[in-house]
Amino acid sequence: MRKSLLAALLFTAPAMHAFAQQSTDSGIKPAKYEHHIGVQMNELIRQVFNFNNSSSTNNNPYLLMYSVNSVKTGWGLRLGLGYTYKSFTDDDGITRKESNLNDLRLRLGVEKAFRLSAKWTAGAGVDGVFATDDDKTTSVIRSFDSSTTVTKTNISSYGGGAMAWLRYNITPRVLIGTETSFYYSTGNQKQTISITQRDFGTPGQPFETTTSKIDNNNSQGIFSVPVAFYLIVRF
Repeated sequence: MRKSLLAALLFTAPAMHAFAQQSTDSGIKPAKYEHHIGVQMNELIRQVFNFNNSSSTNNNPYLLMYSVNSVKTGWGLRLGLGYTYKSFTDDDGITRKESNLNDLRLRLGVEKAFRLSAKWTAGAGVDGVFATDDDKTTSVIRSFDSSTTVTKTNISSYGGGAMAWLRYNITPRVLIGTETSFYYSTGNQKQTISITQRDFGTPGQPFETTTSKIDNNNSQGIFSVPVAFYLIVRF
């Protein structure tokens, strides 16, 4: 009996060693890249703490952010996105005003992340930026000489600049961070204003429409101070 037990142990020992080696070799490999998804939380902070109903001075239009970085080198790509759609109507019985706003902000860039400590990380890079506004407002005045004014505005711009960020690790996967940037952009603004009203100098008082157009080029440099805070998830 003892000889049989000893033989069994001698036989299973190599198998157990091989299994243990296989388990180690087949373990989860360290990730090569880190992904970050974040959302601005300035409005949430303002609603929760209600700082005397003061208006926000945040001028960072990128509500969402995403980045992917190499764990080894820190180099990576970043994406920022901001979109606003508003449709509202004001009517006081005399004037009816209807507005539709479509505004898009987009940025794409390259960055390098630095680990400052176990809790703090920082990064810097360059971005290309693009923005477009497509807005329309219709105003109708009800009176004996009723008139309708339609204003269409289209603004598009592109450019780029430098940025830097700082983040604090609340947990290994949850962070809060802020950023600063300077972007220079150039673009074009086109606006069409159409006014339709009665022509009392014409028999039957038909409606007459006059149209004016604006076509301007503009350039600007915007420095964003680090007042936008992001809640970020790392995976």
